[in-house]
Amino acid sequence: MIFDNQLRHAINILDLYKGDMPLHVWLKDFFRLNKQMGSRDRKLLSSLVYSYYRLGHSLKNLKVDERLLAGFFLCNDQPHELLNYFKPEYNEKAALPLEEKIAFFQSQPEGSNFKILDIFPWQDELSPGIDPTAFCLSFLRQPDLFLRIRPGHEQSVRNKLDPSTPFIPPFTLRLPNGFKVEDHFTPDLEVVIQDYSSQRIAEFLQTPATPDFFWDACAASGGKSILTHDLYPNINITASDIRNTILKNLRSRFSYAGITNYQTFLADLTRTPPPDAAANADLILADVPCTGSGTWSRTPEDLYFFNPQKITNYATAQRSIIGHIAPRLQPGAWLVYSTCSVFKKENEEMAALIKKTPGLKQNRMENIKGYDLRADTMFAARFTR
Repeated sequence: MIFDNQLRHAINILDLYKGDMPLHVWLKDFFRLNKQMGSRDRKLLSSLVYSYYRLGHSLKNLKVDERLLAGFFLCNDQPHELLNYFKPEYNEKAALPLEEKIAFFQSQPEGSNFKILDIFPWQDELSPGIDPTAFCLSFLRQPDLFLRIRPGHEQSVRNKLDPSTPFIPPFTLRLPNGFKVEDHFTPDLEVVIQDYSSQRIAEFLQTPATPDFFWDACAASGGKSILTHDLYPNINITASDIRNTILKNLRSRFSYAGITNYQTFLADLTRTPPPDAAANADLILADVPCTGSGTWSRTPEDLYFFNPQKITNYATAQRSIIGHIAPRLQPGAWLVYSTCSVFKKENEEMAALIKKTPGLKQNRMENIKGYDLRADTMFAARFTR
């Protein structure tokens, strides 16, 4: 009976949730209003619902309860009492490698129509460097947690962790999701919570000459500004964003990070060009607003509810931002354009547009593929005048 109730609760959540806010926020509110659900119930229901959305646009022919169980089987690697109750044949195969589990599932009547590429149906819109099958498979596993160790804290941070904790040189720790960072470290002082692919933007920010003035044009909460400061400790930082609340969060993070040589300003770069002071920077990062499609394995509800018209909407905004930044780039300065998208309209097509700016030269472009590493997937291109 308990498992029937849990499955019914999961179906109720799917019926109520409409994708208009992040799922983890919505679930927190839902559980607060349903205090009769204990921590074990909350954990199981969250796993069921997230697994449902991890299937993306595949298996929509199944009934909701069947799809929930299929997702729970495919997206988790351990046997579970609930699976054993409803689908003992699934439970026997729960610990198999993913490819074998998929093959088994496809041999079952309910899985005979399961196709990996159905998870993400916009294959024609993908950047050409993305492997569609590997990218779709990545949705069936929750990404890992990555930390960037800040300079001067390398040894003390690693001493606080098990020596077997995976380390990716020069400064990345790889940890299971659910690791309580605040229980071990002071975020932004010792470590920065930052996806591995996002950390790799450092490769694009490292220019032949040491820059003096960095402008983070779409700074959000400032993670890449902190990264740039750690690459160039004496650099003068200017950070701008369209949202004052975001800049307030950035200033708080900078305080923890010990960054004092900076200034901020509000700007809607889709509408107006930057002030001369910002445009005079010798290193500019335009980490533009985007669909976030390269991060959807963390937020699979975004995959499920995505309206493809948003690709064009974001590309239009990106074109406006770049149109206001690129022509102002000073001789010898560098512009790094980046997204956390897998769509070519936001990536290669936008880089081609930037390259048309008179006097600009592209010297690097890459799809930063995280889907094989349980990390996000990003795009970056670097230009100079």
